[in-house]
Amino acid sequence: MIGWLKVTMANDSTPSRNRKDKGVFFEAPYSFSDQVYERLKEKILLGEIDPGERLMQNQVAESLSASRTPVREAFRRLEKDGLVERVPQGGVRVTRIDPDTIQDVFGIRKVLEAYAVELACDRITGEEISTLKRLMSQARETLKSPELDLEAKLKKLFELNSQFHDTIYRASGNAFLLGIINNLRNIVRRMRYLGLRADSTWDQVWDEHSRLIECLERKDRESAAGLIQEHLVNAASYVEAELKSKGTRASEENPGSAPEVFQNGAG
Repeated sequence: MIGWLKVTMANDSTPSRNRKDKGVFFEAPYSFSDQVYERLKEKILLGEIDPGERLMQNQVAESLSASRTPVREAFRRLEKDGLVERVPQGGVRVTRIDPDTIQDVFGIRKVLEAYAVELACDRITGEEISTLKRLMSQARETLKSPELDLEAKLKKLFELNSQFHDTIYRASGNAFLLGIINNLRNIVRRMRYLGLRADSTWDQVWDEHSRLIECLERKDRESAAGLIQEHLVNAASYVEAELKSKGTRASEENPGSAPEVFQNGAG
């Protein structure tokens, strides 16, 4: 497991506001603990560390040539985020997502986001509409791009999708609503990435976004609220389908194996 952490730290080509040299693991102004936390969180949210996978403090620290202190702090923050849980044998385990969790989270989102788009219909600015259209255009270009492979398209569409929804949240103009939505941010991003993994869903997702922009331009509160709820019902089904697919693939590839990467307490 630790091999992927060290390699991606050194060679990850994902843009970073702080990284100037791909050969440098970490740079100021973030503390070492901050960057361990951000990197592990990114890997969990993007599904590169699987639900149920166990992370051991000493192995993560050793792989980064670091002391245990920043890794311990990163684990503590990830636990607070609900992304990992402590295990009796030591270390932490990435929390699992089950059907009940999916329904609970999307049930809350249907209420919050329907209210957000209703408010946005009244308060959205021309500049914010232009932002949504720009994100829409970038998504269409990404979908058609012959230069990007599926994984690159997925990551790009994931970021555009997140920016699209964030723009609508801000357009609601309700700071209290934004605070509540932000509390769900990590679990929502994690499920959003899962739901987008099947490329067969991409066109429908952005078609629904296009229709939502039209509702916002017309200031049609009722249609916008109905559409976002339909959008979220579909999104929940995509997440459930991907979880089932991952479970099937894991069973076929590792029949009878233990679910954790670190078996027998190794690590």
